[in-house]
Amino acid sequence: MTKTILDERQQRFVAKPRIATLATVRADGSPHITPVWFRYQDGNFVVSVDRGSVKHRNVERDPRVELCIDDRERPPFHTVIVRGRATIEGAPSAEWRLALAVHYLGEEMGRRYVETRDNPDAVLLRIQPERIVGW
Repeated sequence: MTKTILDERQQRFVAKPRIATLATVRADGSPHITPVWFRYQDGNFVVSVDRGSVKHRNVERDPRVELCIDDRERPPFHTVIVRGRATIEGAPSAEWRLALAVHYLGEEMGRRYVETRDNPDAVLLRIQPERIVGW
């Protein structure tokens, strides 16, 4: 059984294709914030980033991250903020990349996206939640 600190309602919320905002810590201690696609899998949040990107380098140096997931377009404006630590994994599999693209874009557009935007330099960030805030 997968352990999670999200309640059932929060799990349903994060299972939908929402753009999240990922915050990492720069070398000078300031935040670096960027929008990302994510998948909630096995109690963790998984994000694909470019190898060598600011996000990747920040997590290599300091694994502390926050991920803000919200539905700012529709009242009552729910939010889930995940505080945790990220680990860097290898490149995402072709199946994982396709599943992510289809999750956000639908079957046809997701397949086209993966076919035209293959990124061999991607790595996965696996974020293990330590604290969940908001709703």
